[in-house]
Amino acid sequence: MQKLKRKNGDDNTSPLKKKKVQFSEPTKDGKGKNNENNKPFKKGDLKNKEINKPFKKGDLKNNENNKPFKKGDLKNGKKFSKPGFKGKAGCTKNTKLSSKDGKDEKPKWSEMKKEKKNLRLERRKAKSTAEIFEISNKAKLLAAQIQRKVIKPDFRSSACKELHALIKGQYKAIALTHDLSRVIQVLLKHSSDEIKHEITEELMDIMATMMQSKYAHHSVKRILKYGTDAIRHQVIKKLLGNIVSLASHSISAPVLDYAYGEFASKKEKMHMQQEFYGEMYKNTKDDRVKTLSDTYKDSPEMKAAILQSCKANIQRILDKNLHDSELLHSVLYDYIRECSKEDQTELISSLSPLIVPLSNSLPGVNVASLCVWQGTNKDKKTILKVVKEHVVPLSKHKTGYRLLIVIFDSVDDTVLVKKAIVSTLVSNLKDIARDHWGKMTLHWLVKPKDSAAFHPTFIKFLEEGLKTGTSKKDTEIRVSELRELILPAIKSDIENDPEFWLKDKATLLLTIAVLSIDHSKKALEELAKVICKVDWTITNNDNSILAIEDAGMHMCLKKLAALDKDAEESLGNVICDNIEDETLKMWLATNRGCFFIVKLIENNGESTSKKWIKKLKPHSKLLKAQSSEGAKILLQSL
Repeated sequence: MQKLKRKNGDDNTSPLKKKKVQFSEPTKDGKGKNNENNKPFKKGDLKNKEINKPFKKGDLKNNENNKPFKKGDLKNGKKFSKPGFKGKAGCTKNTKLSSKDGKDEKPKWSEMKKEKKNLRLERRKAKSTAEIFEISNKAKLLAAQIQRKVIKPDFRSSACKELHALIKGQYKAIALTHDLSRVIQVLLKHSSDEIKHEITEELMDIMATMMQSKYAHHSVKRILKYGTDAIRHQVIKKLLGNIVSLASHSISAPVLDYAYGEFASKKEKMHMQQEFYGEMYKNTKDDRVKTLSDTYKDSPEMKAAILQSCKANIQRILDKNLHDSELLHSVLYDYIRECSKEDQTELISSLSPLIVPLSNSLPGVNVASLCVWQGTNKDKKTILKVVKEHVVPLSKHKTGYRLLIVIFDSVDDTVLVKKAIVSTLVSNLKDIARDHWGKMTLHWLVKPKDSAAFHPTFIKFLEEGLKTGTSKKDTEIRVSELRELILPAIKSDIENDPEFWLKDKATLLLTIAVLSIDHSKKALEELAKVICKVDWTITNNDNSILAIEDAGMHMCLKKLAALDKDAEESLGNVICDNIEDETLKMWLATNRGCFFIVKLIENNGESTSKKWIKKLKPHSKLLKAQSSEGAKILLQSL
C-alpha cells in the first residue's frame, strides 16, 4: 500500500511544536515583578509579613493563647481519637451505634453470627441442587446426634440405620469430600458390622485413592480399626499392587504402616514386601519368596537388577522423609544384608542421622545395629550425636533399648559413650529403673550377657554382629570402663532407698546383678531391714500380696541368698541379726518362707548356720505342725 503524505492546510501553517517554559524579563507595565521595588525574585525574599523574619520551626501557633500545635488538635475543633472496631466510618473505640430513636445500642454479635451462617447455607444451596443439599444437611445432623455420649444405644442404632439408608449408594461420591467424609467415619465407628460391611463393599474400588486423600484416609483408618478381621483383610488385599506408591505418599504412608504393623498376616506382610523387589511382583505374588535373597536363588543373573530396583524404591521413600515405617524397615533389613559393600557403606552413611526413628521397630533396630557394627568411626560419632538427645526415651522403648545395648557392646570410644549416654542414664536413674526396658538397659551395663535377664537368641545376635563389626577393643576392658560410672550410682541408690530396689522381681534381678559385682555390707543391711518387715508386700496384677509368698520374688530371693557362697559379708548373717519373732513365725507358716531360710543356712558357713539353728529352735513346735515340704526340709537341718 502506498503511503500518503500528510498535506498542509490552506493557511500553510507549520505543525505544532512542543512549547518550552521560559522565564520572561520584567515588563514595563510591572507584570512579572516580584515586589514593589521591581526587583527580580531571589532566594530568601519570602519573609513573614508580620515579623519580617525567615520561617522557623514553632512559628505556627494553634490558637489565641499562642500554644504550640499538638497532634489531634484539628478535627472540626476537636482532638483526633483512635480508630475503633472495623465498622462505619467515624466509629471510635468508645462510640456506640445509635438507633433511629436516638438511643445508643451495642452490636448484637449473636444476630451477626446467625446472618453469616444463613449466608453460608445460601451459598451451599446455590452450588448444589436442592435435593443434594437437603440430604447432606440431614446426614450431618444425624451424625451429630449419633456422636453424642448421652444418647441411648437403641436410638443410636436406629439413627445409624436411618443415616445409612439416606446415603446408601452415594458413598463413593461423598467419600472424598471434607464434610461428608466425617459422616462415613461416624457410621464406621458406631454402626453394626452389617452396615460396616456394606459401606466397605461400596468403597472397595476406590480404597487406594481414599488412602491418598486428605480427608478420606481417615475413613480407611476407621475401617481398619473398627471393622471385622474379614473386612481388614479385604482392604489389605485391595491395596496390593499399589504398595510402593502408597508407601511413598505423605498421607497414605502412616495408614499403610498401621495396616501392616497391626492387622496384616505373615503372608500379607510377605506379599507387601515383594512389591519393593521389582515390578514383576506388582501384580503377581510368589509364596516361596520370603526374603530378598529368594528372588534370585534360581536365577543369579537377576541379582543386580533386583537389587537396583529395590534400592530405587527405598531411596524414593527416604527422599520424602517417610522413614518411620515398619514395612520400609523390613525391606531395608533385607537389602542391607544382600547389597554390595559399596552400597552398604553409602546406605549406612545416609541412615546414621535417622538412627532414632529406625529403632521404632524390630527390623528397624536390626538395621540400626548393622549401622553401628559396620559403620566407620565418623558414622559412629554421628550416631552417638543423634542418640544423645533421645537417651531416656530410647532406654524405655521396647526395641530402642536394643540400640543402646549394641552401642555399649561394640563402640570402642567408651569416653564418648559415657559422656553421651551413660551420664544421662545416671542422672535419670530412678525414672529409667521404673520401666521394664529401662531395667534391661541398666542391667546390660552392670552385667552384660546375664542369662537371668537376657534371652539366649538376643545374646547370640549380638555376638554374631560383633564378630562382623569393626570393633577392636577387648570386651572386658570396654565393660569395666562403662561400669565405672553406672555401678557406684546404683549401689548408692540401693543404700539410700532399698524399698525401691526390692519392689518387684525385675528390679530385684538388677539389684542381684549389682551385688554380684560389688558386695557391699551397708547395702545388704539396708535390704535386710526391708526383707525382715512383717508387712513387706508387693503389687501383682493389682493385688497386694506378701513378697515372700510371690513365686517370682521367691526365685529372686533364693538367687540373692546364693551370693553368700563367695562373699565376705553374707545376707544370711544380716537377716538373722535383724529378723524378729513375728516375721519368723510368718515365714515358717509358709512353704516358700521355709525354703528361703533353708537357702540362707545352706549358703553360709558354720557360724551363721549355728545362729539360725539357735533362732529356730524355740519355734520347732510350729514347724512340726506344718505339712509343707519346706518345713520338713528345715526340720531336718535343725
